[in-house]
Amino acid sequence: MAIDAATIARVRNLIPDDSAIFGDAGDEYLFTDEQIEYFYLDGNENIKWAAGLAKITVGSSEALILKVIKNYETSTDGAALAKQWLAMGQALIDQGKDEFFDSGYEMFDIVYRDSDALRPEGLTYGFPGWRV
Repeated sequence: MAIDAATIARVRNLIPDDSAIFGDAGDEYLFTDEQIEYFYLDGNENIKWAAGLAKITVGSSEALILKVIKNYETSTDGAALAKQWLAMGQALIDQGKDEFFDSGYEMFDIVYRDSDALRPEGLTYGFPGWRV
């Protein structure tokens, strides 16, 4: 399923990944359109959920790359940076889930009968856990 350019732009805006500044020529985004589409599909076609997944991906990557580095007067703390990215990502995912489940999406609960349940009258086949 291909998503439209406006949806990709909205997801990019929340990451933020809205400027093509990466690559040798400075004409690449952090994530490709295909990767944004995967985030969108994995996030149940919700823009905030997709952006949250992307932020968590960035945070995880930064934690692995930066670690804790001290060099002369500069220092980085990849774990602290990752923690912030992960928190921002989780906040967006939570907002996306709220929107998704409040948008009229219908769900139902499956209730399993316990092992002592009686077989309904007239039923000619059984289910696991039902006495015959």
